[in-house]
Amino acid sequence: MTEQQEPRDIVYTPNEVGKLALEELQTRRTDPAAGVSTHIGSLDEVVIPFRPGDLIVIMANSSHGKTQFMQYVLRQEAKKIVDKKAEPETEIVVFVTWETAVEELGMYDIASYTKIPSDKLYQGKITDDDWKNLEVAAFKRSVSPVWVIGHSIKRRKKRPHLTMNNVLAALQWIEEEFGLHPILICLDYLQRMEPDIRDVRRLQVFDSTNRAKDMALAMGCPVLLGCQAKRNIVDREWKLPRMSDGEETSNIEHTADKVLSFWYPKMTETTDVLGKTGIPITDNLMICGLMKQRYGKAGQWWPLHIDPEINHIASMELTTEQL
Repeated sequence: MTEQQEPRDIVYTPNEVGKLALEELQTRRTDPAAGVSTHIGSLDEVVIPFRPGDLIVIMANSSHGKTQFMQYVLRQEAKKIVDKKAEPETEIVVFVTWETAVEELGMYDIASYTKIPSDKLYQGKITDDDWKNLEVAAFKRSVSPVWVIGHSIKRRKKRPHLTMNNVLAALQWIEEEFGLHPILICLDYLQRMEPDIRDVRRLQVFDSTNRAKDMALAMGCPVLLGCQAKRNIVDREWKLPRMSDGEETSNIEHTADKVLSFWYPKMTETTDVLGKTGIPITDNLMICGLMKQRYGKAGQWWPLHIDPEINHIASMELTTEQL
């Protein structure tokens, strides 16, 4: 929701700028690793931790890992909150979804806790022993600091419009009503968002990207924004999305602080080896690229090991010949 601002609220004197900058530098000096990391060793050697106000675009084609990556980072940050054992607990992480029912997200979370493959749970192939583990996992999920904004199958008759204005209002309500502040927000995903403006589709997506950046600043935390890549990338030999490949928008090139892209070669390739890299194409190979990083290095890519059924992602070491 947009409020009328007084000019003084957005004007900073030279003295205030210097003071605020020095305070932020002291914060980073005290804890250089503060912020949200990817929790993937090879990436964290290069990717600067996500800081409050950062917009990080996660780009991929459908079923190529953007949602899995955001959920993985979200869960790792939730574990950090739990491990702090702070009293009172005031930090949470938030997953906003336009694509998946809340019940299905919960099932995926439980699969991650139990290590029972999610496809088995979705098909209802559950034994008595499985059920005991699922009940324990459901309790763990119930006390996890992972909040969800979206739509439920059970509440199908109550489906308010999920515009970015309404999402921001919901986040502010959580903070005011429960005294909880998000340290990370994930938006899944840009092209599925309900627009706040009536205009041509391209300008609607452009506006939603701006609102995602505004949300990161307004909530004082990093925002991960899932973004669908253009379909024509499958015609390339190297199919890792580039920074300019966001479907229906080029605004991410200007607005995002970081752009990470993902490619699941098993979905597109017919060979056993990934081009000239010599990397075997398996069910667990995912390629990650760092397309943009404000104030840091970019233009690199990494092979990752993903287990999508339990949402685990890790580094994959390259041999000398593959480097």
